[in-house]
Amino acid sequence: MPPILPDRYRLNVRLGRDGDVEEWLATDEQLDRPVLVRYLVPEADVDRRSEFLAVVRQAAAANHPHLQRVYAAGDREGAYSVSEWDGAVSVADRLRAGETLPVSEFLPNAAGLASGLAEFHLPGGVHGAIDVSTIHFSSAHPAKLGGWGRASRGTSAEEDTASLAAALRIAVTGADSASIRPSHVAEGLSPDADEALAAAERGDLDARGLAEALLATPSTPPARDEPAAGWRWALVFGGILIAIVVIAGIGLAIDVDETSPFFFPATGDAETTTTTAAAPTVTDQTGDFGMVAFPRVFDPLGDGVENDEQLRGLIDGDAASTWFTEAYSEPLQQIKPGVGIAFAVEGDPTRVQLLGTPGTRFRLGWADETTELAGFEDVGSGTLLEAPTEMRLPPRRGGVWLLWLVELPQGEDGSFQSELTTVRFLI
Repeated sequence: MPPILPDRYRLNVRLGRDGDVEEWLATDEQLDRPVLVRYLVPEADVDRRSEFLAVVRQAAAANHPHLQRVYAAGDREGAYSVSEWDGAVSVADRLRAGETLPVSEFLPNAAGLASGLAEFHLPGGVHGAIDVSTIHFSSAHPAKLGGWGRASRGTSAEEDTASLAAALRIAVTGADSASIRPSHVAEGLSPDADEALAAAERGDLDARGLAEALLATPSTPPARDEPAAGWRWALVFGGILIAIVVIAGIGLAIDVDETSPFFFPATGDAETTTTTAAAPTVTDQTGDFGMVAFPRVFDPLGDGVENDEQLRGLIDGDAASTWFTEAYSEPLQQIKPGVGIAFAVEGDPTRVQLLGTPGTRFRLGWADETTELAGFEDVGSGTLLEAPTEMRLPPRRGGVWLLWLVELPQGEDGSFQSELTTVRFLI
């Protein structure tokens, strides 16, 4: 049973369990925004509850863009914390999917995480349990250190810094062994990064020193002509786009059943359920696009509709007919994790072409049938540019593809909205 939470918080979806901490996606009904609720299991004793709250309160006192913010905490028949919702996709999730972090994303985020940890350490805070599962890293946010209140394995700032350095090394190499150096497997990463991480793991650098060493590390990321198949959580900075993610087919209201999984669970023990796909809204695709695609709006944490009547504009070959998202008064991620379009494709596409509002950030994914969000295979992410974006797809037979928008540009009127002109699946 969860503890007694303030009335403003409503639990929606159980994400999983982090040791003796339950994690839930919830809604702050006063501010109408998603939040992450973590609470200790009922059997936690008084000392454990005290330890949990001490770390959470230390995190709440810190203010840094690479630290997951804590909004509230308490002990009402059980210790709990309320934190920002940052997508809940961890480095551990990426690694389980075979996805390491490219150089272009690694250096700025690694230095930021070290800087954030230094800020947390400044008044005497100790995390005590940093590893790849405590670093959240989605395409919509900078990397953030979270996992506040986990059962402690360390008791000092030096151990924290060594653990962070080890996690950053593993994020690049995908291997636990310290004998595999990041510069050996990541083209364009200087050996200086190896030395900085190794020094921190030995205890020769504190978190501030690690941040400074990483910031000083030169980087010459290689051009990427071809994205890899499989799970792809790498977001592409500077306009180099990778191959694609996320899928789904049926809407999931914010008041979902507690046994349903949420999009990319933070831990691996949430159950997955399957639902039947609704009939597609558009039933034809004309033009020299290679194959027929049937789109339908996918808005699991919204009202379930998003200018559905415009969907034909995506696939009719007419640049004058388009599909728009709704105009949001705040950045999309402050309202919900994303909105998108699911495509049932007749055939086995090898590429997809996208054209829409520059600056729109997206993911693409695939599933062999319409399923709940947590059941989808992620294969890439990117940002739309002025020119059409063409991305290679991993080999998949049939199934459903989802174009999932995670960040919308801000228009001159101050609202956040994207226009999609064309989505073409090609052989």
